[in-house]
Amino acid sequence: MIKPMRYLLAAGALALTFLTGSALASPSAALKGFQTPSHNIVCGDYNGSPAWLRCDITSGLKPKPARPKGCEFDFGGTLTLSAKGKARIGCVSDVVLPDPSKAPILAYGKTWRYGPFTCSSAKTGLTCRNKAGHGFFLSRERWTCL
Repeated sequence: MIKPMRYLLAAGALALTFLTGSALASPSAALKGFQTPSHNIVCGDYNGSPAWLRCDITSGLKPKPARPKGCEFDFGGTLTLSAKGKARIGCVSDVVLPDPSKAPILAYGKTWRYGPFTCSSAKTGLTCRNKAGHGFFLSRERWTCL
């Protein structure tokens, strides 16, 4: 009777480990995003929603923008874009992707499409737009809302 109980406990522990691992892996697996070949820009769905796009730039926005009204967090390194609205300066206290170094690289000359967003990577910088035509250009040297 003892041996079957051990197998039952071992099987239960294995199942628990599998389920726990799957539960922990699923939120990050659901995130959609990329990084540029320079690793300076990382973009992804914002708050796990294809209705928002967020791009973080390690070197910062140049020129650095004014602090957004009501912003109590970090600014000057993030742009956000809604599905239909204009691009905005982000006010954030985190990073867009949990481990940006593991984000796939969007090679120069390639385009990333996700929900209402399209981002095109070039040696000169990254251009992202929503279906309404609003968006931004982002590079190490400059940024602009389109």
